[in-house]
Amino acid sequence: QGLSRTIVVFFLMSDIMKMGKLIRVALLSASFFFFYARALLTVGNLHQRRPTHVRASCLKSMPATSATASVIDKGTHDIGTTSTSQFQNEYTIREALYSELQVIASLVTAGFHPELDSNPILRPIRVLLELDRLQNNFPYPGDENRHLYLVCEAKKDKKVVAFCDIDARIPAKKKENPFSPFASIVNRPHPYFSDLTVDPNYRRKGIASALVAEGESRAKDMNCQEMYLGVASTNTVALDLYSNMGYEIIVPTGDILEFVKRQEGVRMLRRTLN
Repeated sequence: QGLSRTIVVFFLMSDIMKMGKLIRVALLSASFFFFYARALLTVGNLHQRRPTHVRASCLKSMPATSATASVIDKGTHDIGTTSTSQFQNEYTIREALYSELQVIASLVTAGFHPELDSNPILRPIRVLLELDRLQNNFPYPGDENRHLYLVCEAKKDKKVVAFCDIDARIPAKKKENPFSPFASIVNRPHPYFSDLTVDPNYRRKGIASALVAEGESRAKDMNCQEMYLGVASTNTVALDLYSNMGYEIIVPTGDILEFVKRQEGVRMLRRTLN
């Protein structure tokens, strides 16, 4: 900020001193560059977002049963229930369209970065970073049987209100294929359930639980025997809830241990899919 202000002052001085249009443009461009770099450092560098979708869910969920679907709201910790028939009448879960990624990026930003909601400068930058990540990892032909973006759509509003990612791909390691843009430093657990987020206006309606259940069903269709997900180690409510759903905290070893080390306080959970 101080450097940007200094450059702007020089820009104004250059106008007074008739230093020329080219110098003024160069100074203004430099000022914009330093401001943009500072903004990126504030919201998080894009390249620190590994393309393996390592984030834990921003919601705390309960299992859907034959009678109800439940979810705990992140902010209030209130439990909401919706009957299965009512849920099916009001919502549909399907695969995401590429044209919906802008909306999804906004949803993910609202779910994982609520502190930016009132920031008119940094929030759009964060949305663009999320959009770039989502576009780069979109399930393209060849991946559709091992990688899915799922959304929940409100039928009445015809609006995407929730999102999650199920990734069962097994990428090559960097040391095995150092030139592949899709290679990973370590093999992540798979299938990995991540980026679960629900529009704040649609929480406590059973949507998160329904997405978890659908994700598990899709994983079984991929012939997967287990499902992995991450939860912040400080999120004791979510850890208890996922425990009730059949997920167990695992003691990571091998590649999973290296994967967890990169997750900044995330506990790895696993559930056997019956």
